[in-house]
Amino acid sequence: MDFSSIRIIAGSLKGRKIPTLQGQGIRPTSLRAREALFSILGSVIQGACVADLFAGSGAIGLEALSRGAQKAVFVEQNLEAGQILEKTLAQFQVKSQSQVFIQDVALAIQNPYLVGWRPFDVLYIDPPYQFEPSHQLLTQIEEADLVAKNGQVIYEHFSKRTPPSAIGQWRLTRTAKYGDTGLSFYRPQTPA
Repeated sequence: MDFSSIRIIAGSLKGRKIPTLQGQGIRPTSLRAREALFSILGSVIQGACVADLFAGSGAIGLEALSRGAQKAVFVEQNLEAGQILEKTLAQFQVKSQSQVFIQDVALAIQNPYLVGWRPFDVLYIDPPYQFEPSHQLLTQIEEADLVAKNGQVIYEHFSKRTPPSAIGQWRLTRTAKYGDTGLSFYRPQTPA
């Protein structure tokens, strides 16, 4: 097993190293993309409830906690990555504000305990780039009613892929590209 680390960019945990498991489909979000993401989110993250799906190292959720998110939920199916993330949360003393679900996203979104953590103000979906989540999985996530009425869904994908313009009731509001990383922002459509 090979490890590397990435640093938290800002906030109460600024500079802390997040251990990352190399290979096995785990690819931490680049520094440039993370900086841009949190610049776009701005003050929305303060007091927010955040879900980090396909969490890997947990960099997105940890950065959110560092910047003032109230709580973060991480879903990662890789057992080893999930266990490393749990240890990191304990070391950073944010375990009481977080929960790790080591299971497949499709199963986790039906887990009554995860559902109890909702609604999420920010729901981040970051599947491995070689795994294009099916529209069915994205629709299942949408139908699980995990997102707050005024919440946001951010879908990270390979920048050369075209994101869907809608996922159920979520509508694409913004797309940005940072090298190989594409970030697509969705908001729930409000009924007319």
